[in-house]
Amino acid sequence: MCPNVDGEWRPGVLAEVLRLPTRLGPVGVSQESVPVELALLGGFRLQVAGELVPVSVTGQRLLALVAYRPGPVVRSQVAQLLWPDTASARAHANLRTAVYRLERSCPGLLSATGSYLRLTSGIRVDVSHTRWLATQVLSSTGPLAPELVRQALQANLFDDLLPDWDEEWLCEQQSQYRALRLATLETLSQRLAATGQFGAAVHTALAAVHADPLRDSAHQTLIRACLAQGNRHDAQTHFASYQRIFRDELGVEPATSIRQLLNTA
Repeated sequence: MCPNVDGEWRPGVLAEVLRLPTRLGPVGVSQESVPVELALLGGFRLQVAGELVPVSVTGQRLLALVAYRPGPVVRSQVAQLLWPDTASARAHANLRTAVYRLERSCPGLLSATGSYLRLTSGIRVDVSHTRWLATQVLSSTGPLAPELVRQALQANLFDDLLPDWDEEWLCEQQSQYRALRLATLETLSQRLAATGQFGAAVHTALAAVHADPLRDSAHQTLIRACLAQGNRHDAQTHFASYQRIFRDELGVEPATSIRQLLNTA
C-alpha cells in the first residue's frame, strides 16, 4: 500500500493500487487488478490486496447501503435513507458531497450516474456471498454437494450484519440477515449430520446457539448433532445449559420436545 510520507492516504493512491482511473465511470475492477474486498459482517472493513483502507464514517454508510442492495440504487433513495430528517434538496447535496469525498479518498469504488449509484464491478462483498450460499443450502434437496459444503464451512456465517451500527435504514436488513443466518446454520448442521459429518454438524449448531441462546430450534439442532455423533454426555451437558438459561432468563421450563429427544435416544 502507498501512504504518503506522513502516513496518510492521498487522493489517487487507491486508484494507483486498483489500476483504476481517478474519475467515476463505467470502468470496473479488472481481472488483472489486485483483489478488493468489502466486509459488512462483524463490522465494516475495506481491504485492497489484504491491506485495510481507511474510509470516513459517511463513506462507510454510503458504501454499505449501496453494497447490500443488489444492482444499481436510486440516488434519491440513498439520500432519503442516509439523511431521513433533512430536507430533500439538502439530502441530495449531502449525497453529492459524500460521493465526491469518497471518490477523492477511495477512488474507483462507486460507479455513478445522475440517477443511480452502484459498486464498481469486481469488488467482492462478503454478505453477498453468504446470502448466496444460504439460499443454496436452504433451497437444495438431498445431500449437499461437496463444493457447497466446503464453501459454507469456510464462509463467515458466524457474524451478524454490521452489529455495532444502529442506523434506522439498516435495522430491517440486520433482522432479515440474522434470521437467514440462523436458519442456514441449523439446516446446514442437520444436513451435515445426515451425511455423517458430525464434527462439522456440531460446530455449525454451536454457532447458532451462541448467536441466540434463547432459540429453541438451535438447541434442539445442537443436541441432535451430539446424539448423532454418539456423544450422549455432551448432549446432556448442552441440555442442562439450555435448561439453566431458560430458567434464569425467562423463568420458564425449556421445550419438552428436547427432553423427550434425550429420553428416547
